Amino acid sequence: MADSQAIPQKRPLQSEDSTQPPRQKPHSAREKKDSWRKKDALNPPVAGSIGSGPNSTGKYTGSNTPKVPNDHNQAVQPGLARYRLPAPQFQDYYGHRAPPLSEAETPDTPGEWYAVNDHPMNRRGFRYSPCEASKSLPALSYRGTEYEPFNARINFEDMNPQVHIGEEGMAITTAKGWRMARANVGIREGKWYYECKILNGIKDDNISGGHVRVGWARREAPLDAPVGFDAYSYGLRDQAFNKLHMSRPKEFLQDKSFVTGDVIGLEITLPPMGEQRQISGDPTVLSGDIIRDRLPIRFKNQLWFEHFEYQPTKEYEDLMNPSTPNKPQNTPKTLPGSSIRVYLNGEYVGMPFEDLYAFLPPASKPLTIVGGRELDDGSLGYYPAVSVFKGGAVEVNFGPDWICPPKGLEDDVRPVCDRYNEQIAEDVLYDMIDEIDLLFTPTPVIVNGRGAANAADAGRKEVIKEMVMDDE
Repeated sequence: MADSQAIPQKRPLQSEDSTQPPRQKPHSAREKKDSWRKKDALNPPVAGSIGSGPNSTGKYTGSNTPKVPNDHNQAVQPGLARYRLPAPQFQDYYGHRAPPLSEAETPDTPGEWYAVNDHPMNRRGFRYSPCEASKSLPALSYRGTEYEPFNARINFEDMNPQVHIGEEGMAITTAKGWRMARANVGIREGKWYYECKILNGIKDDNISGGHVRVGWARREAPLDAPVGFDAYSYGLRDQAFNKLHMSRPKEFLQDKSFVTGDVIGLEITLPPMGEQRQISGDPTVLSGDIIRDRLPIRFKNQLWFEHFEYQPTKEYEDLMNPSTPNKPQNTPKTLPGSSIRVYLNGEYVGMPFEDLYAFLPPASKPLTIVGGRELDDGSLGYYPAVSVFKGGAVEVNFGPDWICPPKGLEDDVRPVCDRYNEQIAEDVLYDMIDEIDLLFTPTPVIVNGRGAANAADAGRKEVIKEMVMDDE
């Protein structure tokens, strides 16, 4: 018989007459680990520009904004992300030029129309705004800015690429199907008014020169669909003067259409932000914090902030499909006392919409898969929005002088043009708060997807990535 010591054993052999059971190593409770899917959801990559993969042109990678450490393992309010950014170039300090315009062919629309060139346009997951380097904000390094024309107007970054504009940026048209554009100012509370003049639409003899729809839209409303297409916008349809929400036209004015030359006035009323935060119930929203996750990128040798854009959610999509067996468990919250009132050529004609849907988180959410967080970045609200169809053309007027002064308009209703300077003042205030926060709050630095810079990164020269955008 072979020597038993030559046989590999997991444990020493015991004698046959031993009555003691073999000793077993005590097992500790198995630690449950997160799945890869859950890890990706908790720490997704931050996509700093259009593209995919770590080596894509213009790709910026990062991670979810870290929270300030808490020794007591208590819930912590989310904080501002601190990115290690490269030093600005000389020309980055000297303003932002307006994108060039080129004359566009619009055979179905009279007048001169222009295409906007050499600037990024908002798309799924991201939106863009001009920025510049700032010596007065050493921690932030960059701040938002504006370019000409310096007034409330159509937002050149927040319109469909197939939309053409008038020379002053106040009118739009398209040769394609339904396309939409939003204004560069949004409404969050209070009473506000603007008007739209139909430049090319249904004629008096009911012959169509194109179609126009006007109204108010949230950030999630798509730019390749008309106002009123989904639950994120409220619109008026030129044909039959229907009110339109979630693509369901309903009667508003009987035996009436608004036609070329008509002026449609739109007044919106929203409750104070304090009431809206209570309706939201979200802890971060209740605190009143405005947290802006944004990175500077370079496009056509100019700086732009890239923001996470708010996206449609299943909760709102289910509202458009009432036949869906699984109805949403949580009906979206509304804003009591909110409304939209309509004027036709200066005459009040009715209130087509009341109790508008709330827009503060959790009602609005960015794409978490690209690093967005469920926060209010100050851009949420309702925006003046107009849409055009195959030659339709419309001009917006944000005041203070009206084409058709609305009769009976209350004294506390403000022209939308006032919101332009207010918005700039708010942005400056947020910049100062963020600067102080970065100077005095111990926040980890995010560099290329890691929570802090390492020695290898310390001596590396970085530049802001150049973004490449594909054609529509």
